[in-house]
Amino acid sequence: MNEQHEDERLLSDALRAVAEDDELLGASSQVRDRLLAEVHAIARPRWNRMRMLQLAAAAILFMAIALPAWFSARRAPTATREDAASAAHTAVREETTDFFPLAYSNVPAPSGYVVRMQVPRATLDSFGITGFATDDLATTVAADVVVGGDGLARAVRFVREVRVGN
Repeated sequence: MNEQHEDERLLSDALRAVAEDDELLGASSQVRDRLLAEVHAIARPRWNRMRMLQLAAAAILFMAIALPAWFSARRAPTATREDAASAAHTAVREETTDFFPLAYSNVPAPSGYVVRMQVPRATLDSFGITGFATDDLATTVAADVVVGGDGLARAVRFVREVRVGN
């Protein structure tokens, strides 16, 4: 019986020594490279699917922007010769007020742009402007708004068209 215990102890000691040696060793560079190649081979179709989804989303966004613009350009009425002749006799000139500062005019903006928009006629009254609009039936007037690069409106001026006959 002692002999059997002695054999078991020797076997256990040998297995422990092998386990300790295995803990000190890592995978070889060849095994590491093969494992990385397998991981990349599994992940590559996922990456390709994500790229395709991104391209599809970009195409849908492009179509959503481009198609309405294209359709509206196709529907725009074409000028006839009579319209061109009457336009030659009547010129349009714009008159503008000075720019009025708005609430955020003192906030620095490194860049900006001017946007033409229609605003309610009552806006003229809020700036104390009287007699500027030429068409009393119109509910809106044209305004140029200075917008900073941060999206805040900085100033506004009002615009009216004056027809000048030749």
